[in-house]
Amino acid sequence: MEIIYSLITAPTFKSQGPFLGTQFEVLVFPVMTPSVDSTSSEIPENCRAPKHPILRLAFKILCIIAVSQKSLDHWNDTKNKEWKEHVSVMVNRFQNTNITAGLVLATTTLFLSSQPPIEHLMAYNSSISYILAMVSFSAALLSVISGAAVLVIYETSTANKDMETLKHMRRHQIIALLLWLAIPSICLSVATFYLFLSIFVACFWSDNSVVNIITTLSCAAFFLNGVLTIYVYKVVG
Repeated sequence: MEIIYSLITAPTFKSQGPFLGTQFEVLVFPVMTPSVDSTSSEIPENCRAPKHPILRLAFKILCIIAVSQKSLDHWNDTKNKEWKEHVSVMVNRFQNTNITAGLVLATTTLFLSSQPPIEHLMAYNSSISYILAMVSFSAALLSVISGAAVLVIYETSTANKDMETLKHMRRHQIIALLLWLAIPSICLSVATFYLFLSIFVACFWSDNSVVNIITTLSCAAFFLNGVLTIYVYKVVG
């Protein structure tokens, strides 16, 4: 609710000697008026989350991965300072994703093109470990290629085109755009996960018990980090 103060003048009369004088005083009355949410009224229906709970959750996750936001409400005004800050954050995120994907790509390339120095400790040249490393290499390569394309096109479009047209796209066009923006991050996640599995398999099949214990603890820490990530997101998200 918003409080709007209205000015109302009311006459008062006072006796001034033999004559009757008239004076005016200003009375201020607070008037309660309901506030209007400008965001919900200006964001088109096709930019909002679906009403179905499962589709709403999927749309929210897609927005988080693609544009680092829970919704597309920031498309409401693409000419203000907040939009420019959002573009800067997205560019930095794409750059960091490309750097990380390049590191994963270099690591998997090393595993695929070399022999393990001490095979009984870490036999990453086994069939299962090698296949997992190949999947990781493919996903990392796709992340680098798609990330570079997204970065170039995103920077060019936000700098030279009117982003107000985003609000007028159809639903399937918006979903396609979000998926295109999310592909580098999704591929990087797949590449990192399969690289971890490849190293885990290579170390877990080692003949050394110390390496097996370290591998088991690392796997437990990995899944614990995933659980903590989901928990923190529910708390602060």
